[in-house]
Amino acid sequence: MIKKRMNFTPDNYLLIFSVLLFASILASKASYKIGVPMLLLFLGIGILAGQEIVFENTLTTSLIGELALVFILFAGGLDTKFRDVRPVLPQGIILSTLGVLLTAGLLGFAIFGLSNLPFVAIHFTLPESLLLGAIVSSTDAASVFSIFRSQRTTLKNNLRPMLELESGSNDPMAYVLTVSLVTYLVAQNTGTEIPQIRTAVFQLTVSLGLGAALGFAFGKLMVFVINKAQLYVEGLYPVLILAMTAFAFAATKMLNGNGFLAVYLAGLILGNANFIHKRAMLNFHEGFAWLMQLLLFISLGLFANFAAIKAVAVVGIIISLILIFAVRPLAVALCLAPFRAGTRALAFVSWVGLRGAVPIVFALIPLSTPGFDEKTATLIFNIVFFISVSSLVLQGTTLFKTAKWLHLTVDENTPPPSAFDRSTEDINTVNAEITLSKNDAGTGKTLAELAFPHGTLVVMMKRGENFLTPRGNVVLQAGDILQLQADTPEHLRDAEQKLTLGN
Repeated sequence: MIKKRMNFTPDNYLLIFSVLLFASILASKASYKIGVPMLLLFLGIGILAGQEIVFENTLTTSLIGELALVFILFAGGLDTKFRDVRPVLPQGIILSTLGVLLTAGLLGFAIFGLSNLPFVAIHFTLPESLLLGAIVSSTDAASVFSIFRSQRTTLKNNLRPMLELESGSNDPMAYVLTVSLVTYLVAQNTGTEIPQIRTAVFQLTVSLGLGAALGFAFGKLMVFVINKAQLYVEGLYPVLILAMTAFAFAATKMLNGNGFLAVYLAGLILGNANFIHKRAMLNFHEGFAWLMQLLLFISLGLFANFAAIKAVAVVGIIISLILIFAVRPLAVALCLAPFRAGTRALAFVSWVGLRGAVPIVFALIPLSTPGFDEKTATLIFNIVFFISVSSLVLQGTTLFKTAKWLHLTVDENTPPPSAFDRSTEDINTVNAEITLSKNDAGTGKTLAELAFPHGTLVVMMKRGENFLTPRGNVVLQAGDILQLQADTPEHLRDAEQKLTLGN
């Protein structure tokens, strides 16, 4: 719970939260300009605030982290386009599955070997070492691409969609590995029956398979419900999506499926479908995801014990260097070997193995699990926190320079793509083409007289070989061809009826 260094009232807490939120938003603006990952600034704000407010409730912090990750992953899926990831789908999937396993295993064995050296102050067993490796095995690309967007830089060779796919889909595998190893260590500590490897592999397969299946089903259900709900208050649509996202995660988790994978896939399905008010919904969830990141990062900063983290600095630096310069490059090279990726692409993908908030949230799992050794869990959390911060400092601040140094950026003189150069799946409208006959109700009337439903437009009009501007005073004639555009199928049907059947 929150320990108060001074007398606080509820109003004080609201004031503190609003100030931290405002400071974080301003920090994000500075981050875009100076190229520093926003996570690093948000964590710093949380740590500074923690000098006055000590946030020590592990379960609350873990709950905040889990809820934030649900909506961050959902928004990530919502913003991912099939057409972008389709060319790199095999590479992304292999990196997010086999890449996570290789990273966890290679780093785990390296930590175990390191902990047996006489000059190292930590002593982990092999399962504990593998747990630490599993916790930091997933990457975080949210802060990576904020830097490239701020610099208006595009990556060559489809690197950006591949890295976005990896970062959005590798958290479920890391989560399952973390939970499995925590379960094993708790059973070992409490003397209960230790799960067999065959059982653990089966549970892993079922968890990911069920998460994928339910995520696909919930995504389709979301599309259906949103288009059929016909809510009278437009502002309730974002609330409806939030409710369905939370339900998808909770229901999948109750059925022993991977809830994180489910919400990511549900967002992916929804984001690539046509549904009403799509553009407004995408904008809302982008902002809401940012709010969740702010809340997550500040909470983690408040929870962290800065003095304890400094105490593991030497070990943290050694593990970070092993992860960045040995484990990640080897895992990437093995995963992408069948695709014959170029040396420069391999080097950059290896350098983008950025650790962020997700490993810190996963490091809370041992701390909040009854039966897990508290001293070991605290040590793991502090090391993971240091690894994440050092990764952000070393890799996050040099990504743009590294991409340019490797000649993987598109020429800065290349004109940006047109705002209208996008496929119709991005357009939140339905369209129809109607040719008027002399007996139609709309013939002989002006467009203004027809009073189409709100959100319905005549976007194009052709008469003979000529195109006319569809103004309200244009009198419609038999043979006119009209291109209609509407927000919903119902609005489009109403407009068609006004043209053909009358009121």
